[in-house]
Amino acid sequence: MAPIDYSKWDNIDTDSEPDTSQRPSAAESIPVNASSPLNAPSLTETHGDSGHVEAVIVRCEPVAPIPALIEVPLVLHRVGTESVNQVDLDNQIATYLNIDANSGYAPPEWQSHVGTVVVARKDRRPLLPQHLEGVWMFCDHVLDLFGDGEGPPSWLYSRQAFEKWWAEYCDEQKRLRPGKGGERDPDDWRAVRSPYQV
Repeated sequence: MAPIDYSKWDNIDTDSEPDTSQRPSAAESIPVNASSPLNAPSLTETHGDSGHVEAVIVRCEPVAPIPALIEVPLVLHRVGTESVNQVDLDNQIATYLNIDANSGYAPPEWQSHVGTVVVARKDRRPLLPQHLEGVWMFCDHVLDLFGDGEGPPSWLYSRQAFEKWWAEYCDEQKRLRPGKGGERDPDDWRAVRSPYQV
């Protein structure tokens, strides 16, 4: 039996209830009061020729701690997912991205029952699926080092340290995951650019 590829599980809808909500079409956009930044929505949708949402930009959210230190400014916005089974709402990726650089713990609101989140770069540069995975796995690596009991691995908290780790991680993924779909295929690591080169 082939091993299970868990990397795609974050796209699986675990809610057994049918989705009865209707999404507004591009023509049914919500009016925005441009004169007041306090009243501006936290999400802005960009519609392509096909009418579907191609990008979501998260505004006014703080940059997560470790991503800020490595200069990949990721921001996360909770969508407000609901489920009868609260375990369905645990989101390890969001929790790991929000860990504190000194304690290794995420704030309580990011530890459990997080639900679906939207992740974007605060600098509005493209966020490829490999970049998100790489920063998540870097945070996982940081957490492993916290587990050694030596305190915060502050030597990793720089762009240079992440770039070195990123190069090694990409090489490993190229050997393990031979995707063929290009940059937007989370399993295609053949020609993935660094998060600093997009």
